[in-house]
Amino acid sequence: MNEFDALERRANLLNIQGMQTASIHAAMFMQLLAAQQAGNQKLAEFYAQRFPPDLRKAYDAWLAEKPFENSKADPHPFVPNLYEVRGTREAAEANAQAASKVTEARQNGNISGQYLANTVLFAAVLFFANTAGRFEQRRVRIVAFSFALAVFSYAVVRIVMLPV
Repeated sequence: MNEFDALERRANLLNIQGMQTASIHAAMFMQLLAAQQAGNQKLAEFYAQRFPPDLRKAYDAWLAEKPFENSKADPHPFVPNLYEVRGTREAAEANAQAASKVTEARQNGNISGQYLANTVLFAAVLFFANTAGRFEQRRVRIVAFSFALAVFSYAVVRIVMLPV
């Protein structure tokens, strides 16, 4: 479970960092649009020159669609086919690994629970085998010992079926 927790924390951290980066990118884009709207081309170019590579790629692809002339163009450069939030892929991989680890941990937990149950069964065998000799009636001794043998056989079969 510790590996699961570490992977899940990593995925969450990557998601948060990606969302923070996307927020900054969106703010930069909005400032660029505001500068263009105000007719301040120098300020607009200032923002455009400072776009990080992933935003620049999405912005250039969006401009190539001619959004101001083409009504079928994407509404902004942050649509999934143009822009990918940083860390999304890594977060998805970490989540997949975390899911794999939690499944593995649950399977191992089930197996250890079965081993523990067998320990309890063997303790019951010891109890009934020990008390069988203390009864005065032969019939009760045979029943108690037979029960101990039956539980022992059942526990051995369960042990054989478990992975090592």
